[in-house]
Amino acid sequence: MRAKQLIRKLQTPPAPAAAAPVLTGAVQRWGAALLAASVLSATPFTPPALAAPPTATELSRISEGLARIDYLLDNWDKLTTVCKGTPDELEAKQNVKIVDGLGGTKCSKSPLIVQKFIGAASTLDPLFKADKVMIRAVPLVDPEKADAYNDAVDEYITKQQMSSTMAYTSSWSGIENPNGSDEKIGEALLEAKKEVVALRNSVKSVVDLLDIPPAPPMKWGGSM
Repeated sequence: MRAKQLIRKLQTPPAPAAAAPVLTGAVQRWGAALLAASVLSATPFTPPALAAPPTATELSRISEGLARIDYLLDNWDKLTTVCKGTPDELEAKQNVKIVDGLGGTKCSKSPLIVQKFIGAASTLDPLFKADKVMIRAVPLVDPEKADAYNDAVDEYITKQQMSSTMAYTSSWSGIENPNGSDEKIGEALLEAKKEVVALRNSVKSVVDLLDIPPAPPMKWGGSM
């Protein structure tokens, strides 16, 4: 179930029993899976409609995530190019070697760094599973802005997935793979950046619609 459909369901008062819609097979399977998970889990399942709205601390994660995305976009070339080693073993295997030409300095394109700024690499990232916080925040949205909020959350989910996918694709587009090249890495990384820009816009919309105070901007050399 897409975020927009789920949010609208939470915003719509339940229909009388006689007018209840017929559930589709997909929704029935989804409900059955949730029920099974609730039965098997030690903690009973709490439907989103009954979940408490997020706290101010939880909402601040969204604005902090926006600041991190702004930092990524403002320092894109620096962050996606590594000249003195690589952040970890996985990235070392997926980096693409580049020769400076001005002194023979060897650098590497490191596309996977993108995932570290969009909530797709670590549970410590403020945007990790932020869509769940956004959905729980539905009651906090001005009803007149509900459609805009639905669209922003749906766009956020889509663009986060696309940004992460394009970063991963770029990391495996080098000459070590069939038909790979430095040019293909650059092309995929450029597409990843376009997706990140769209992701940033969706997060900004959520922050504005929820009236979340802005987070301080990240500074170069700060913790990722």
